[in-house]
Amino acid sequence: MSTPTTSLLDRLTPRAQLVLVVCVGLLAAGWGVGMLVLQHRLLEMEAEGRYLGGVPGFFADGSTWSTAWIGWAAAFFFLLSLVRVARGRPEPPVGGEKQTVAQMRASLRREYRMVRLGLAVVDVLAMFDAGRAIAYAVASFTGDDVARASVLVVGVEAGGLVCAAALLTAWMLVFRRQLETWGAL
Repeated sequence: MSTPTTSLLDRLTPRAQLVLVVCVGLLAAGWGVGMLVLQHRLLEMEAEGRYLGGVPGFFADGSTWSTAWIGWAAAFFFLLSLVRVARGRPEPPVGGEKQTVAQMRASLRREYRMVRLGLAVVDVLAMFDAGRAIAYAVASFTGDDVARASVLVVGVEAGGLVCAAALLTAWMLVFRRQLETWGAL
């Protein structure tokens, strides 16, 4: 039976973990190449005079400065949360004043699981955007004009998501250490 501090990755052998990391890296690289190919195709459709609205138009435009800030904003708020949890006394979970100690610990474990789930989502977004940034960087060096036009913005966008993932990981580790200290894990 797993405890709240173990994950599927913890239960894999080192060789299986390596295979998983390589597969995830290949998936991210494939995503990046696929997004560049999609952007090329959508721009060709626009050049032919087709109207691209909604999602196709969004993908045809690619990353812009109006999308690059989102990861950095998340990173900023995760940094504030990290500083708060690392420096201050933790707050009880919602309704904690009326709960028994066992109920509070259960609530804290639920909060920890939710943070882990959120971290997984941020990690996936960061992974795909980093793969896209790498694909655009490689393509820009090979002379791809579409990639060259947006490689800086794609890199800034991916950097923000990677930074957000790192800060949320740090927050989760500090919170886990506190939960272990309190006997909640």
